[in-house]
Amino acid sequence: MTLEISLRRTLLAALGSCVVIAPALAGCSDDSSGRDSGSGVNTVNTTDNETSGSGDGDGDPGDGDGDPGDGDTETETETDTDDTGPLSDPKWDVGAMPDSPDLCLVPDHVPCDHLDFPSEEQRAWRALGLNCPGEFQGTLDYNGHYNALEVLTEDLGTADPPTYPILEGVKMVALSTGNAYDILMPGTDGDTSLTGNDPGNLPAPMDPNPVDGADTCAENPELIGTGDCSNTIGPQFLGTAGAFDYAEMRFSIDVPEAVNGFAYNVAFLSWEYPDFYGWAYNDIYIAWLESEEWTGNVTFDDFGAPLSLNAGFLDFKDAPNDIDCPLPCSAPELEGTGVEGHGATRWLETNVGVAGGETITVIFAIMDIQDNIVDSVVLLDNFRWTCIGGTPGTVVG
Repeated sequence: MTLEISLRRTLLAALGSCVVIAPALAGCSDDSSGRDSGSGVNTVNTTDNETSGSGDGDGDPGDGDGDPGDGDTETETETDTDDTGPLSDPKWDVGAMPDSPDLCLVPDHVPCDHLDFPSEEQRAWRALGLNCPGEFQGTLDYNGHYNALEVLTEDLGTADPPTYPILEGVKMVALSTGNAYDILMPGTDGDTSLTGNDPGNLPAPMDPNPVDGADTCAENPELIGTGDCSNTIGPQFLGTAGAFDYAEMRFSIDVPEAVNGFAYNVAFLSWEYPDFYGWAYNDIYIAWLESEEWTGNVTFDDFGAPLSLNAGFLDFKDAPNDIDCPLPCSAPELEGTGVEGHGATRWLETNVGVAGGETITVIFAIMDIQDNIVDSVVLLDNFRWTCIGGTPGTVVG
C-alpha cells in the first residue's frame, strides 16, 4: 500500500508539471506556422459534410461528365463516404476547451493527400491540407472549368534546390485562368480561353467596393461586412470589363475553439510577363475571407495590392523588360516550369486572424481582368490553423 501511494503521488506531480507547461507547448510552433505536431490535439470526426454536384470527377477533361473538352463550368460540392488507406490514430476532441483566454491549442494535422479520392476536386482539397480523416471538416466547393484545376504530385520545375517544393504532404494545387496542366510544360504559350467562365462581377459574398476612402477594417472594425476590408480589390477593376476566365476554390469551416488564426502558402506565376508587364489590365489572385474579424482580401503583394503580374513579390523574371530588368535578365529558378521565359513570385505565406468557434468562408480565386487571353497560375498548399492572430499579412516564406 505504501508503494502504491508513493507511485500515485509521483504520477500526480508529473501531471501537475504538464498542466503548468501545457500552454507553452500548445502555443505557436518553432516554424511560425503555429502547428504543434506533438500536442496530440485533434478531433474525432471523420466524415466530410459535402454533397455531390454536377461533375463525376472521373479525371476526363471537360465538365466531369466524360465528354472531353466541352468547356463547361463545373461547380461541385463533394461527399466522401469511404476514404481509403490508413486512418490516423484516435485524437482528442477539442470541442470544449479550457476557459483561459490566453490558451491556444492548434489541432494536430496528419497529411492525407496520399490517400485515393475519386475526383480531382477531392484530391485538390486534401492536397491543400483540408478535410483529412479525424480532423475539422469543412464544406468544400470548386467553381470553374475542369481544366483550370490540377493536382501536382511532384515539386515544380527542375531547379536545384527546387523553387516550388511541395510544402505539406505529397501534393499541391495549381489553379489557373487557363489550362492548369500547362504549368508543367516548358515551352507552352499559356494562352487558353476557357469558355463559360467570364462572370464579369465577382460572386457573392465577394465585394470589390472599399469599405472606406481612407480606413481599412484594421483601423475601424465597425466597417467589417460593408465591403472589402483591405480596400485593395476595387482599384484593380476600375475601367475594366470585370472578371474573365474565373476559377475559385471556396470552403466554409468552423474555427477550432482555441485557435486564433490560419495560414497557407501561395505562389503566383504568369505568362503575361514580359509582354503585359506594367499594364493596368492583368490576371489577379484574390483570397477572400468572410468572418467576424475581416471581410475582404487577405493576401497581398509587397505594395499591399492583390497578387498579380505587377506584384511587388515578382522575384523571378526570365526575360528582359523596359521597366526594371534590362538585358541580361534571366531566372534559372523557373527552369523546367511552364513559365520559362516569363515571370513568377516565390512561395509566399499569408497569416490571418480569426475568432475561435466562429464559422468562416475562405475563397481562393484567380481571374483575368478585362479579357480572357494569356494565362496565370497560382500554386496553393499547406493550409493550417495557427496561434498567429491579428490583421492579415503576406510575407516571403
